[in-house]
Amino acid sequence: MRKELHCPQIIKDGKTIGYGGNQEWFPGDFQRLAGCGSVTGSNIAAIYALSWEDFKDLYPIKDSQKAADYEQYLNLMQTMYRYMKPGFMGYPLIGRFAKDFKRYAKDHGITLSSEQLFLPKSKEQALDFILPALKEDHPVAFLILRHPAHELREDNWHWVTITGFDEEEEKLIWSNCGECEEIDWNMLFDTDKKYYVGIVKFKEEE
Repeated sequence: MRKELHCPQIIKDGKTIGYGGNQEWFPGDFQRLAGCGSVTGSNIAAIYALSWEDFKDLYPIKDSQKAADYEQYLNLMQTMYRYMKPGFMGYPLIGRFAKDFKRYAKDHGITLSSEQLFLPKSKEQALDFILPALKEDHPVAFLILRHPAHELREDNWHWVTITGFDEEEEKLIWSNCGECEEIDWNMLFDTDKKYYVGIVKFKEEE
């Protein structure tokens, strides 16, 4: 089974420049350095708003046809940054991410609950947490604190947005700095390596 959620393809001057947001679009130096958490929050808000009628206020734009417009998306990222403002060490806390995103949602009339998983002990535990959420159209926030894999050498201390999966290929699909990447989950959750990751998912509170 392969499934991919509706992650906006961001358009500027008629050209597609991003699969979801990119922290490099922020105007401030520190925002560009440490704004990955707020980009992930923005991606999750936009995916929900474009996929769930009940969640449309998470990306409050007047014309849904402009959902992928660069200026509109950057405005969402700037708003989210005010909720997820990083400190001098960045924004490396899954509990804080969950709390801040729920606060953003609450301020837009939506009550969410969250679940967090830190340091999954096995590939099976991680996938049992991630895949059911995606199958029910919930995007997933993923924090890479430290991972020794060469493929992730530029992605430590970094947030990405999981948007899909391919069970046959054994890959996760995610938005990373505006790029759509497919990641081998056997590499990502290789228990022979000492990795430090955290995962956050949400659902509508009943």
